[in-house]
Amino acid sequence: MTDGVVLGGRYRLGEQIGKGGMGQVFKALDTRLEREVAVKVLPQAPEQDTVGVARFLREARLAATLQHPGITVVHDIDVDDNVLYLVMELLNGRDLHKLLEARPGGLPLDQAVDLAIQITDALGAAHARGVIHRDLKPANVMIVEGGRAKLCDFGIAKHLSSATGLTGSGVLGTPVYMAPEQFLGREIDARTDVYLLGGMFHELFCGKPPFPIDEGLEELVQGHLRYQPKGPRHHNPAVPPEVDRLVLDMLAKEPAERPADAAEIVRRLKALGALPAGPPAAGPAAHHPVSAPPAHSAPSLPSAPSFPPVSAHTPPPTPAAEYDQLHSRAARYCHEGRFADAITAAEQASNGRAQLLGPEHPDTLSSRNILASALYLGGRGQEAEAVARTVAQARARVFGGEHPRTLRSWLLVAKILYTVGRPLESLPIAQGVARDRSRIFGPENAETQEARNTEGWSLHALGRHPEALGVAFDTATARGRLLGNEHPDTLETRLLLGLANQAVGQFPRAHAIATALKTDCHKVLGPAHPLTARAEALWTSLSAPSPTPYYR
Repeated sequence: MTDGVVLGGRYRLGEQIGKGGMGQVFKALDTRLEREVAVKVLPQAPEQDTVGVARFLREARLAATLQHPGITVVHDIDVDDNVLYLVMELLNGRDLHKLLEARPGGLPLDQAVDLAIQITDALGAAHARGVIHRDLKPANVMIVEGGRAKLCDFGIAKHLSSATGLTGSGVLGTPVYMAPEQFLGREIDARTDVYLLGGMFHELFCGKPPFPIDEGLEELVQGHLRYQPKGPRHHNPAVPPEVDRLVLDMLAKEPAERPADAAEIVRRLKALGALPAGPPAAGPAAHHPVSAPPAHSAPSLPSAPSFPPVSAHTPPPTPAAEYDQLHSRAARYCHEGRFADAITAAEQASNGRAQLLGPEHPDTLSSRNILASALYLGGRGQEAEAVARTVAQARARVFGGEHPRTLRSWLLVAKILYTVGRPLESLPIAQGVARDRSRIFGPENAETQEARNTEGWSLHALGRHPEALGVAFDTATARGRLLGNEHPDTLETRLLLGLANQAVGQFPRAHAIATALKTDCHKVLGPAHPLTARAEALWTSLSAPSPTPYYR
């Protein structure tokens, strides 16, 4: 989309004022009513998917009927020459993500509680109409004049997947905040939004999300699925224990153990009473009695990997703090699919940390690891391989060859090598990582299975199909137990299983796998997802009168 384009014969696009995984936002003129509006242009839908587009329009229009001062008004939703777009009120302000970037230690307590009440109240109004957001995150909250919070993009993540197949990471939502049931492909309801809101509240009060985001998607996913978060009070001792308890309740793994609804959350926030204005005074956590957990609390979970606590005061910016912010920004951009931005931020963070701390300091290597991931995901495989290999070798020297970070870096090297067409080099690295992780963390560990998956694809690319079939069967079975049969990672391994069966001439079995896989990919990922297209191609090749091996 470019400046001057007119959509629907009515909305003339002006300057681009935002972008993200769900599309681009333009300032525009409604020529019929002579008013300025914001137009979000969504990713293009497949031309053949008229049913998906119709469903998107019908369901997104339901979300657009929401009327609440804390919800962005949607004026129009339509499609023009296969381009889906939304017309919204033009808001003057900045999103909560940018506000938090400027306050790395979290917002002042009074402001954080005020915004939390406003956001929750708006969410409750949507839930009362049966509308679930599914993708709550700071970037979807605008802070306008007077400190008023406005929620954006209600229901768009769900409905957009139906129409375009776009889900960002393969599942609906943003991984930094996603609920366990979203990762596992289970039923989504209002309690899912409560979990997402808990992740946002965690960041509001201490400046950090519940789980570390700088060591890759798999560690982040495992945090949401397995670990008990430390809570905002761990990072900011000035956070009242009642707030800490509320956030941890909202982040319960089981939906039934979270607060029942938005009204309960608002009630608990309002019960706090007056809080200090401005930056809260720092103090040891022991000065506040910690509330006992409610009787319905889940059994204790393993603790999440810990961030170091931060001072409640906002210190003057230092080079180290600036590089920390760049590092966090790069990690977040990676998870949001903004790979060019992630590369820029990661390069600045790693170069700055190398000068300040040394080239093999753990923090420098962490930033360079994000740089390697961003280059890889951004399609710059050759550059990514060089950076990732350097990080893996350095981490082996610093941490030891069997440290989780070292193994994670070597796995990234293996995945990059496979992607750039060098499976002969990828295979022994993937096998070594899988062997070490299985011995140290067990065969059912998610990253063990990720290494086994890369091993299987490398064997398949080398034409060693019986071996690939054995690895694919074991990995698909293990991932099904760990993640569920409809998780995107399991779907990828099921594709390999179908291809390997076809390659060894087991056509009926391969056809059965491809048929079920095609259905599940359409259901979970949508028709435009690359994995869905590959499942379709496999199914088509096996549905021919005389099926032949399909190796792609």
